[in-house]
Amino acid sequence: MILYLEINNKSKSPIEKDFIYKVVRKSLDYFGFSFLENKKIALSIALVNAAEIRSLNKKFRKVDKTTDVLSFAEYEDTKSLKKEKKQELFLGELILCYNDIASYAKKKKMKIKNELAEVISHGVLHLLGFEHGDKMFEIQKEIADNF
Repeated sequence: MILYLEINNKSKSPIEKDFIYKVVRKSLDYFGFSFLENKKIALSIALVNAAEIRSLNKKFRKVDKTTDVLSFAEYEDTKSLKKEKKQELFLGELILCYNDIASYAKKKKMKIKNELAEVISHGVLHLLGFEHGDKMFEIQKEIADNF
């Protein structure tokens, strides 16, 4: 699999692009999805401030508060992603709010890199068709523990 990331750091967040790439790659590789092996995979990541993610959360989820990550998947679920015959796949977009992520890390008394990895992985799993549940949370935690 060839992975392309478009990263737009609108908030001047200190998250390193290389770190984001590694987390996304580990999240995609975790499953060994054979249907992705010979594909070119692309996704877009935007790092935004609290006001912008709050506005997006209100607009798209009808929730008027900040959040750590929003995922906008191109495919409805894993089944529809598996059916895609194109060699180049755009999985969707992740919107991350570094300040919110840092705040969560502080509250949970965990290292910021672990929380970042967990949140990025969480977003990627949504792009792959996962919904909230024990399996999803176990996977993102396992991936984060590697950082």
